[in-house]
Amino acid sequence: MASKIYISGFPSSYTKSQLKQIFVPFGTVESVQVLRDTRGYFVGVVQMSSPEDVEHIFGAQQVFQVEGKHLDIWEPAERDNARR
Repeated sequence: MASKIYISGFPSSYTKSQLKQIFVPFGTVESVQVLRDTRGYFVGVVQMSSPEDVEHIFGAQQVFQVEGKHLDIWEPAERDNARR
């Protein structure tokens, strides 16, 4: 399990600080980025200090909502480092 998660569905007015506060209860937040994807949607990238912190986020089975909007949270796909 990675120590990075991606988040979408939050309001475009949301700041890095506001996004960080959602995940502080689950462990140490190392960094937060708010990016805009190629379609103009905002995506948050949260780096937790350990994979165990990410396990806490997904293990909580909590529905994350911001201003009445459901947040989609996922882990990045693992890259296959094997060369063929």
